[in-house]
Amino acid sequence: MGHAITAIILKGNYDKELALTFDLKGVKLGFDLQMFFIDHYYSACWQEMLKSDGYLEINENSGHILFPNEVAIAEIVQSITQTRFAQFSIIVTDYFGGVGTQYAQVYQGQNLVSKTIDDINGALQWLGVVPRKGMDAFDTVGLSEYRSNPDYLDKYADLSTQLGV
Repeated sequence: MGHAITAIILKGNYDKELALTFDLKGVKLGFDLQMFFIDHYYSACWQEMLKSDGYLEINENSGHILFPNEVAIAEIVQSITQTRFAQFSIIVTDYFGGVGTQYAQVYQGQNLVSKTIDDINGALQWLGVVPRKGMDAFDTVGLSEYRSNPDYLDKYADLSTQLGV
């Protein structure tokens, strides 16, 4: 069975109603963390719809993963948290049959927190996850339960064509 998700992991409170206006449906993970599924179509569309310009810094270890790093992601996070310095991570997994890869970056506002954190466990630990005995941070917050992004994001593939992004 595969595991292919892309998401924002947010530390702290946010405005749920405002998040819904951005198609962000929070999933509680514990440790004061919320997960919001996104994908590269989502981030490209919102970059265009918000008329945002630029990209969040990433380190060079992303490999072949298509990683959404449009600055619109940070702007949306800042909007729903009503703070310029919200702590969040963008995560991507791409596994099938135990083979694959993952990648993560951690941000505070629009700033990359560390060029050395590039995996999901490191990102989650930076956000405050303390792994349970015999588990890593990924399993502690239950990310292994989410195998793919929800279908409601499918509309952004068509919208990206309409917007020309």
